[in-house]
Amino acid sequence: MNRNKLPRDWRVITLVIVVLAITWYFNEQPNPIALPDGKTPSPTQDVASSAPNIPNPIEDSAPIVPVKGVTLYTTTDSLIYPDVAAKRKKPPMYTAFLADITAAKSKIDIAVFDIDLPELRDGLIAAHKRGVNVRVAYDDTNATDARVAQLIGALQDANIPVIPDGREPFMHEKIAAIDDNIVWTGSWNMTFNDTYRNNNQSWRFVNSTMAGFYHQEIDQLMSGSFGNAKISHAPYPTIQLTDGKLTFFFSPVDAINKHVVAAINAAKKNVRFLAFSYTDKAISQAMIAAHKRNVLVQGVMENQNVKGTGSAFPALQSAGVDILADGNCYIMHHKTIIIDDQIVITGSYNFTNSAEQSNDENLLIIDSPSLAAQLIAEYTMVRAQAEQPTPCGK
Repeated sequence: MNRNKLPRDWRVITLVIVVLAITWYFNEQPNPIALPDGKTPSPTQDVASSAPNIPNPIEDSAPIVPVKGVTLYTTTDSLIYPDVAAKRKKPPMYTAFLADITAAKSKIDIAVFDIDLPELRDGLIAAHKRGVNVRVAYDDTNATDARVAQLIGALQDANIPVIPDGREPFMHEKIAAIDDNIVWTGSWNMTFNDTYRNNNQSWRFVNSTMAGFYHQEIDQLMSGSFGNAKISHAPYPTIQLTDGKLTFFFSPVDAINKHVVAAINAAKKNVRFLAFSYTDKAISQAMIAAHKRNVLVQGVMENQNVKGTGSAFPALQSAGVDILADGNCYIMHHKTIIIDDQIVITGSYNFTNSAEQSNDENLLIIDSPSLAAQLIAEYTMVRAQAEQPTPCGK
């Protein structure tokens, strides 16, 4: 037999082995979706729907690993003190958001508590002129501000549908759903202050299922259904991530508080939080109980609300919780809890009775060690600033 010529069966077996080896190699390579520099992911990129769930928490020293289809943006490392218009540094978050507005093909839905950015105004009008269906729901509390009034008036003059909530409780959401697959959500109002002065976060998700539900939420607001007039999406939608999952809620119809309390009650190692407004007793009692069972509980609260009516700050401090007033001379605007380096609770939802019972809010509960690590980095910066406050100067 010719030693250089394998029998047919062995040639087939050899070919199968080669194919399996190539498949294994490419499956083992990291996903090419890491965009920590603020670049906008591809509009067609979707959150993984069949990746395994990895429940083990990571340590603080673990590297930050991007998650497919999800990008976290924060303003903190772009802030300049004191804020002077000529010296402003546009955060990557705002640049990426404007890029999505410019790239929109079919629809842009926005529901936001406050909005006054002129580049965003111009981008929405340009999108409308090229045939994109643009809609905006907003809270009329801020309509007396000249910049807000000018922006809303310009949208109305362009025949873009805008609707105020027209009621005492806040339409406090900060969300955008673009085309059929992009969602933006977080603590960021679309304003000068929240972009250039305040600590904020905004998450960009690329997922068609999630976008569908956020469009439905804005459908309800645009129809005039605010607060308890809305219909709940329960059972709550869950989206699979590359290393976990996320679930999203809308208040006041989704009874969010019990889910936040349950997550804190399940904490085994640590609970860290950043809170603009924090008055909810059930949440503070859950944190105190966690502290008493030797879970490390520590956080930062917006300085102007530390001594406010019903503030949870005194009770937490008296119980021995490591809590500080923030050190941003403007506003620390996050609404976030990070549990066991794995669970992230975040959104527009302040930890208050109003957020639970009457305001229009949205909240995410994210189970992802990699995404938690990214937010821990933000927590660390805000905590350091609380320990050494930044003066604004004159």
